[in-house]
Amino acid sequence: YDSYSGKNESRRGRELVMFFIATIGNYDYAVNYVFKQEGTLEVDLALSGIMLPRGVKEKRSDENDMAMAEMPGHLVSPNVVAPHHQHFFNFRLDFDIDGVNNDVVEMNTSALPGGAKNPYLNGFLMRETRFKKEAEAGRRMDMQSARVWSVTNPAKTNSLGQNPGSIIVPAANNLPYISPDASVRKRAGFINNHFWATRYNPIELYAAGVYPNQSKGGDGLPQYIANNESIANKDVVVWYTLGITHIPRPEEWPIMPVTHIGFKMIPGAFFNRNPALDV
Repeated sequence: YDSYSGKNESRRGRELVMFFIATIGNYDYAVNYVFKQEGTLEVDLALSGIMLPRGVKEKRSDENDMAMAEMPGHLVSPNVVAPHHQHFFNFRLDFDIDGVNNDVVEMNTSALPGGAKNPYLNGFLMRETRFKKEAEAGRRMDMQSARVWSVTNPAKTNSLGQNPGSIIVPAANNLPYISPDASVRKRAGFINNHFWATRYNPIELYAAGVYPNQSKGGDGLPQYIANNESIANKDVVVWYTLGITHIPRPEEWPIMPVTHIGFKMIPGAFFNRNPALDV
């Protein structure tokens, strides 16, 4: 709606969804790639299945407050407790933005200090940091700075003189609660960061390494960045780690409804204007 002209315009936003479903143990994981007409690619994960319960003597949570409060699980049915747990996923994103030589950029937003440039104290700015080496690019989300990451082509520009790129926009995410000394945490070192960037290597395909169940720890991304190669104006791969913490509810028993988590990749200076204007 345009308040000046009094006109209202709308268009149906059609989406192309490509997906697959993986059943692993007691869970079903649907991975949906949603292609949108304005250039956004959304990754939507749909989780369902059956929790792994165990029997307890309690039929109600208020029967034994102390014992239930210290239990690493929640009562979902009389005499049935489902354990607290987490799921982690990693996405290997091999961008080639207008060619294979790209930069990896982190964008952080902060408030402007008061003064002549910010007299009403409502201004803020976004600063970009270009990573030079692989070890620099192991990063975590930061809500305070609205942190996002981008892959850009430093040799190309749009009509405004900006480098074209694709911005990785996180949604809900988690940090691991499992101890760093636990064997499973050592085998899954990729969960230590939400974001990684590596120099392209055709044999570096898996965030946890080729044989994670047999690993003693340190394989995958921690090993890939150990040589700390340059990623400035190079053929790069970025890796996004997505986590969810599941505190069971009785509404999820005996079959869980679908839970959705994900992230987006949106064009940043890739187009000169909204590409969906002619829809």
